[in-house]
Amino acid sequence: MQVLWWLVPPLVTTGLAMIWAAWVGRARDDIRRDDSDAARLRMQKALARPTPQAGSNYRGGSTASTRLPEVTHGVVVRKSSSRPVPSSDVSR
Repeated sequence: MQVLWWLVPPLVTTGLAMIWAAWVGRARDDIRRDDSDAARLRMQKALARPTPQAGSNYRGGSTASTRLPEVTHGVVVRKSSSRPVPSSDVSR
């Protein structure tokens, strides 16, 4: 039974984390919520704006490139070095 005492700290920590997460994620007062008609109109205008398409020349203040990302498969390929490796030095 004494061997299982090492489980107590992780279980207490997990329980405290669950209580903290429930406290932080609780329903907030309606005072912070802005359900006014002006807020709804602002949201409607923001959602109605056109979004930039990939490949377009839109530069709306962003420094990001419009180039599409390269497809990777998790394999890293190094660029070839300036001097070739002799085949006799390669271990098999």
